[in-house]
Amino acid sequence: MALLTHLAEYVDLRVAIAPHSEYLLPRFPDLAFVIVSNDSNAQLEEHLEWCECYIDPLNGLRPMHIDPKIAVISMVLDLQHMEMPWFFSESEIKSRIAEYSYAINRSDQLVAISEYERNNFHKFYGVDRVTVMHLAGFMAEDSGVSRDEVTAWEIEKDNPYLIYPAVPWQHKNHEILIQAVGVLNRRGVKVPVVLTNTGGRTDMKKKLADVAAAHGVRDLVTLQAYLPESELFALFTRSTAMVFPTLYEGFGIPLVDAMALGVPVLTTRTSAVPEICGEAASYFSNANNVLAIADELEAFWTDPKRWSEQRQRGFDQADRFSSKKMAISLLEAIHAALARKKTDDQMLARQGKFLSPRYNPLSVLILYGDLSQEDRVWLYSLPDLHAWHVSKFGHDADITVALDLSLLTDDALKPLFKKLPKVILYNASDMKSISHAVLDFSTRYDQSEMQIVVKFDKERLNKYSAPRVNLAVLCIGLHADAGYAVFDDRIEDCILDDVPSESRGVYLYDSMYRYGTVIFDTFIRRSHSAELKNGSSQYLSRLCTELRRLRVPA
Repeated sequence: MALLTHLAEYVDLRVAIAPHSEYLLPRFPDLAFVIVSNDSNAQLEEHLEWCECYIDPLNGLRPMHIDPKIAVISMVLDLQHMEMPWFFSESEIKSRIAEYSYAINRSDQLVAISEYERNNFHKFYGVDRVTVMHLAGFMAEDSGVSRDEVTAWEIEKDNPYLIYPAVPWQHKNHEILIQAVGVLNRRGVKVPVVLTNTGGRTDMKKKLADVAAAHGVRDLVTLQAYLPESELFALFTRSTAMVFPTLYEGFGIPLVDAMALGVPVLTTRTSAVPEICGEAASYFSNANNVLAIADELEAFWTDPKRWSEQRQRGFDQADRFSSKKMAISLLEAIHAALARKKTDDQMLARQGKFLSPRYNPLSVLILYGDLSQEDRVWLYSLPDLHAWHVSKFGHDADITVALDLSLLTDDALKPLFKKLPKVILYNASDMKSISHAVLDFSTRYDQSEMQIVVKFDKERLNKYSAPRVNLAVLCIGLHADAGYAVFDDRIEDCILDDVPSESRGVYLYDSMYRYGTVIFDTFIRRSHSAELKNGSSQYLSRLCTELRRLRVPA
């Protein structure tokens, strides 16, 4: 609302709100609010006739029909579904593409919340009529606390902790952070973390609690629901630092809040984050490798000098963002939209290209369980474990390793696994932990049209080779009706089997389920999964009873 207060200094402004937001009227007496029961054209008709420019700030465009003579501005906050489609269901992607494409093509000017997202508009839609309006640290602004006051604070921090204020969506990477806290706890380094905004969905909260318990750090991980701003402010200002291991941000409001409130930040160098934090934050080198995260978290946690230096840089960086600057940027967008309306009132002339979201060809999960001494000696001798993986599955394969907890005590193996692109942890002696690791991989790290899960066994993996794997991927791509594929050394050409009979499907399910819900050594096709995941009994049932198998010559 502070943005609108500033915007009203420059333009004649009406703000349409729903009846449940009437409480805003006495809080912002200088704004001209209009109460509408919905965002239909009928409800807004009088006000649309009054205005020269209409702005929709909510990721779409409502109402759907707006008189062409009115300049239209849409704010599409991010295009994560295009950049990382594996975090979304097929229905979510279709819905976003339909709504966002309409808003983008209908608008005279677009507002992006970062340069990163402006580049995404060009990358996926080929449009350049975009104004960047960086957001602000709204909690810090609302507090009314000045930089001098923050600098002068002497807050008691007898119980140090890190705070991570984020809804636990998959891209927020909560699980690997908890795993890293578990790694440090095994080293005798205790790092308490407070995870806020985790109470919106009880299933998510329970999942995080289970992960913390499985890694022996339930006492170090505090799960907080959505908090009133005053309580969140207190948690922020009393924290030692903020950890923010996100995999995607269109902007990242908590980053600005932290910097403005003198809270050091450890985050990821991804998407818009470096644009927002600059050199005022510390960065993980690899937010997909739990061993790398653990080492860098420990280094950050034990370096008070770095915190002090970062606070000063954070204040300067946070000064770049404010509601006042948002209003000035939005005013630029309004002028651009009005100018374009005078010269171009044909929607088709504004439409650009559209680039569909893309998946990688193959994701691989390799489970390293309880290794024999012979296996360990062989691994010690490898100069580059990732290169060996690539020789088996190809350069285009996106490879994740699941590492058994027992291997964390082997200091000679640690450098080998720390250099890998993606590493998660699991307990190889616990069937539930194996299933959970595969589900985690399938949900968060599988970025491909096909996946395969294998157990580390040197002799067994030697049967794989990049050319053979590439051929299998090509073959299943050629057979549109194939739901999955396996190698078969008894055949000389591809064979597409029929859907199993009911009795055959039940037999397959029963015989496989006795070994757990994970499907190994099988090329699984995303587009035939019905949004079910490997590692779940539901997907195992679908594969056994509904999908056609493609057998590929070994």
